[in-house]
This record gives sequence, structure tokens and C-alpha cells, in this order.
Amino acid sequence: MILVTGGTGLVGSHLLFELASKGCRVRALKRESSNTELIQRLFTWYDKDRGEALFKSIEWVIGDVLDIISLQEAMQGVDTIYHCAAVVSFMPDDRHVMIKANVDGTANIVNAALTNNIKKFCHCSSVAALGSPQKGNLIDETLVWMTSSSNSWYAISKYGSEREVWRASEEGLPVVIVNPTVVIGPGDPARSSAQLYQSVKNGMKFYTSGVTGFVDARDVAEIMVKLTESDIVNQRFILNSDDLSYKELFTLFAHYSGAKPPKYKAGRFLSEIAWRLENVRSFMTGQKPLLSKETARNANIKRYFSNEKITKALNVHFRPVEQAAENTSLFFRKYPVYLSPDFRMPS
Repeated sequence: MILVTGGTGLVGSHLLFELASKGCRVRALKRESSNTELIQRLFTWYDKDRGEALFKSIEWVIGDVLDIISLQEAMQGVDTIYHCAAVVSFMPDDRHVMIKANVDGTANIVNAALTNNIKKFCHCSSVAALGSPQKGNLIDETLVWMTSSSNSWYAISKYGSEREVWRASEEGLPVVIVNPTVVIGPGDPARSSAQLYQSVKNGMKFYTSGVTGFVDARDVAEIMVKLTESDIVNQRFILNSDDLSYKELFTLFAHYSGAKPPKYKAGRFLSEIAWRLENVRSFMTGQKPLLSKETARNANIKRYFSNEKITKALNVHFRPVEQAAENTSLFFRKYPVYLSPDFRMPS
């Protein structure tokens, strides 16, 4: 039996489909308030004939990574764990919740994995946990984390979660860690990279000068399974297809959604003004800000990533980001309700 945490997220939902398609017995942990409707649509999107049956094969259990008892119960009869549950936010008000969920939650699940003699533990981390290189350096798995004011709180939380996984590996838990770049695929548009697609489709006018890595959610899921089923242990791998500018990604989204691509460049100066104005708007309206200091500044940073280690280890080939953008667009064109302003996925 396989246990997956974070099964309602972007990576987790694609992982569930990959495992179910292979005929694996899968148990997925979810909070009581979580909605699986989009996940069910995702299964039928990828397999029209078997999607419904594959979705029904998943054993959903109620629990939380901060609820130790629910974790112990969920691990009964389990020999393999994929840990995908995490809070992703760049908003100051979410820092405490994010650190608690990502660091303490990971500590809870690896501790439970140790007591339950789990045979293999796959942790879905992020390239954010690698830290920032010196200017111009290609980022690979040898990068050493350095404490810096430029590290986002999300990066700090993912670095902390990795430390818990490495600690568990020292205590005897066989682990593998994947560090995806920005994952592109159909998902909740309110809390995943699908939000970028939605913004472009809704007529976003500005783009930033930043460059980063992007990877298809299907590739992340497939590689996680291959790594976990392999003899590889106690290693981490960057998962990256291509390094693109945000303008290039937005242009792809615009092309496949039928929208006009953003045409005005928002450099550092305009970005600094934008997040401050957004804070004022948030204060005046009481609504959550759409832009933070961290997101504004990160959007103008250029980072480049190496996928050499994983391609050599498993001889994998990544889908081009263009395919990921097309897949995301076609999904939301078929299920436009998820992009409706009246639709809200319960958290």
C-alpha cells in the first residue's frame, strides 16, 4: 500500500493518477474540507475511458500532517510514502502557518514513517530549498544553502522540511528528494501555477524580466515514481525541463488560451511600486493582496537550473514547457468552471 500526502495539490493529483494508472494500491490523505472534484476531472482528462474507475480506486482518508494520530492511522499497512503536502505562499500573514505545516508537518510524517518501518519515502520539495547562487551560476544539487535576507519564507520553510527528511535518513529511513522548478499543469487556479494561466487569460498587461525553470506536472509525477521504485536512496534531484523568461511563459499561455500576451515590461522600479500599491488596496478593501514584496522581487530575478543529474540517473526526457502550457490551457478550456470568478475550491 502507498500513502500520498497532498493528493489534492498540483503535484499530488498528478502523482495519484500516475500511481493508479500503474495499478498500485493507493491511499491519499486529505483534510475534511478538501474538495476532490477537480482531481476527478483530472483523471478523466488524462484517461477518458478509465478515469472514473481509476479515481474510485483511490482510498481517501481524512487527516492532516499536523495531526500525529491521523498519520499513524493512515500508515497502517503502508510500505511507501510520497510526501507532497505543503503550504505555498509568499504573503507575510501566512508565514507562521506555512512554517508550521511545512517544517513541523514534515517532522511528524517522517517520525511516523520511522516508527512504521516504511521502506521508501519520497519527498517533494522545491528548488527554493536549494537557496540562491552567486550571480550567473547554474543551479544544481551541489548548491549549499546560505542564510540570506533574499531567501523567501517559502524557501526557508522548504529548506527546513528537507532538514527533517535528511535527519530521518540518518535515523534509517530510505529517502529520495525531488526539487521541481515551477510546476506547470492543470490544478486549482487559486493556489498553483494555474493562477498564472488564469491571469494571462484574463488579460494581464505586464510581464517581468525574470527567468526561472519550469517543468510539466506529468514529468514530476512520473519521475517521482521511477525514483521511488529504483534502488536510489538518500539523494536529491532537480526536476527541470526548460529555463524560460516569464514573458515567454505568458506568451505560451496567451497563445493557447486565445488571449493577448502581456506587452508592458514591469522592471524592478514598477514592481516595487506595484506591491506597495497592492498593500494599500488590501488594507482599504480587506481583501488578500494579490502581490507581495517577495513575489514582486522574485519575478525580476534570473535563475537557471541543471537537470543533468536526474537525466543521467534515470535516462529521462522532459516534455517541453510548451506542451505543459498547451495541456493546462486545453484542460481549462474543457472545464472553464474552475476559472469562473464565482467558483472557489475549498481549502
